[in-house]
Amino acid sequence: MKVLYLALLGLVYSCTNAPAESNKKLVGNICEYSQWLSISEEGNQVLIEIQNPDDSSKIYRLHIPDFSSNEFSSSFDIDKPISRMACLSSTHIGMLSELGLQSHIVAVSNLKYVYDPQVKKNKPIALGEEQSVSVEKILKSKAEVIVYSAFSSSFSKEKVLNKLGILCIPNFDWRELHPLGRAEWMLLFGYLTGHQEEAKIKFNEIKAHYSEIKTKINGSNPISILSGNMTGDYWYAPAGNSYHAKLLEDAGLNYVFSEDPGTGSLAYSFEKILGMSSEIDLWLNPGFETKKEILQAFPKSNLLPFINQSSLFCYSHNANKYWERSACRPDLILADYAELKNGLNVDGE
Repeated sequence: MKVLYLALLGLVYSCTNAPAESNKKLVGNICEYSQWLSISEEGNQVLIEIQNPDDSSKIYRLHIPDFSSNEFSSSFDIDKPISRMACLSSTHIGMLSELGLQSHIVAVSNLKYVYDPQVKKNKPIALGEEQSVSVEKILKSKAEVIVYSAFSSSFSKEKVLNKLGILCIPNFDWRELHPLGRAEWMLLFGYLTGHQEEAKIKFNEIKAHYSEIKTKINGSNPISILSGNMTGDYWYAPAGNSYHAKLLEDAGLNYVFSEDPGTGSLAYSFEKILGMSSEIDLWLNPGFETKKEILQAFPKSNLLPFINQSSLFCYSHNANKYWERSACRPDLILADYAELKNGLNVDGE
């Protein structure tokens, strides 16, 4: 599994053309939780700004019309709602699917990792991994926009695609610090496709449900949580400032790496995990459906006391569904973790 600063001024980051200058000053960012996405609107215009988390000088700006106003002009970077989109991450697919816009997805990285039945039925073109996508296949898909995750901070095919008139838009939902900040990226897809009102309604429903669940969680009887698994020589787990660590905190769970700084993944030696194993009540997302599979993949795991002493919980039985939906539906993940907190028996066997 993949486990998978803020500045308001800077240089333009990867636009097809230099963004059009607005005659009006747009005010108000409607994004409440996101650290890296800003959407401002006034009258019939919208300004979308996407901040690179690692470089405050890089801000992707997109000036588009309010597609519900029917008052467009050539001064905008997009003159009509996007109806054909290439999505290079499962989370992008999940957000469009949550808005009922599966038909807009015309290309993906790998069909093997697609969960949504309607998307699979539509048979989008498989482009390959983000840094090696086929330009020819993108052209064949007739995608107007390609949304990428910028795991390598750049997109190798960006310049050639820009010259061909295809917008390349970075998405940093995976770098958010709050689960609702991650879900808020569905607003980007709503605005690009002309479905911003539906996106706002959906996000507000998710936010309200998340808050409702959080207020009902019992803060007593703390449970110590370890997350992640071995990949190669290292144990990878969410860092202490990541959205996933925040999700565990909101669920009333004591995450053992909550004080370890970072917004992405931590990488620790097996020996470090072995030395702390006596503290663990629950092993979360070990990457396999059963303890037997864990031991077959990593025989040294037999040395970990918590493999027999603690409970296990993992979404591996349907990982594609988890990776598509977890970003835009943190309320559902919080509900699952709340059940764990309330004593659900989740032994992996």
